[in-house]
Amino acid sequence: MGQFSELLHGGPVDAVEVARVREVILFEQPALRERLVRFWALLTLASAIATFGLYGDSAAAVIGAMIVAPLMLPIMGLAFAISIGDLRAIRSSLLVGVGGIATAIGVGYLIALLMPSYFDPTNVGQIMVRTTPRLIDLLAALATGLAGAFAIGRRDVSDTLPGVAIAISLVPPLANVGILLGADRPELAFGSLLLFVTNYFAILLTGSFVFGLMGFPAPVLSGATPRVRQLAITTVVLMIAIIAVPLGLASRTVIRDSLVESRVTEAAKSWTAGTGYHLKSVTANDKTVSVVVAGTGAIPAPEKIESQLSGQIYGMRVRVTAIPAQIIEFGTK
Repeated sequence: MGQFSELLHGGPVDAVEVARVREVILFEQPALRERLVRFWALLTLASAIATFGLYGDSAAAVIGAMIVAPLMLPIMGLAFAISIGDLRAIRSSLLVGVGGIATAIGVGYLIALLMPSYFDPTNVGQIMVRTTPRLIDLLAALATGLAGAFAIGRRDVSDTLPGVAIAISLVPPLANVGILLGADRPELAFGSLLLFVTNYFAILLTGSFVFGLMGFPAPVLSGATPRVRQLAITTVVLMIAIIAVPLGLASRTVIRDSLVESRVTEAAKSWTAGTGYHLKSVTANDKTVSVVVAGTGAIPAPEKIESQLSGQIYGMRVRVTAIPAQIIEFGTK
């Protein structure tokens, strides 16, 4: 195991290496004040960038916020503290992380209050895509936690950290929570919060696992407490197991709705073929499928699409809305 740890880490874990990692990701003296000022300043700016990027439906701005945001540090710091069983480091990283979470939500909420009342965030793709976390998001976060701990634990791959920051969504879903709370949509805000919590605990689990494989729970760590480490890891695993249930149900719903929309779209296109109408949209939601067609002339017989969907979808009600097109012609002088 020792040889494997050295191979994974790129060398032995000694007191110098432990001090290097602590300096990178833990909020400790002697530079505690400077690190905290830098953390809060960057996090506030990143939260504002993320919020405006979400409102503007700008993927580039959201990605920029991910790079600027330092919220990954206290989370990876907590994972490292768990791996070495350092109770004081666990407390400090947890406090900074919780404060960062509240800050990101608060910035999003305050900006939402300043937005015009007629602005509807549910019409923005970048906002709505972060309200329905799926099981695949948990799997992606687990892999990101592995990459983050590996990058921090090795000197020679630390330049990959910006890529890790982009891969994981931390500040944008928190800003989303603030936006949706400000818009009085708490049910959607809960979905964004669930996305963040999923990423948070996934990073903790895989991060502490990788740090452990690298050999950081080593004898050189004075004050290490195995019991604290075991309790913390057990808590994280339990939280991920709890989170996986709603994520699995949400993923099942998304997959079912996508399949239903695909089949109804195919049937609707066939139904309107050769008529004056064409398909505009198909949306599956819970037990209802909404189909919108637009055109002129006689509406195609509904019995045709009903027969096409017979045996294709089950337990769903299909609602078809036909919008007559208005044609205006005039001459110019």
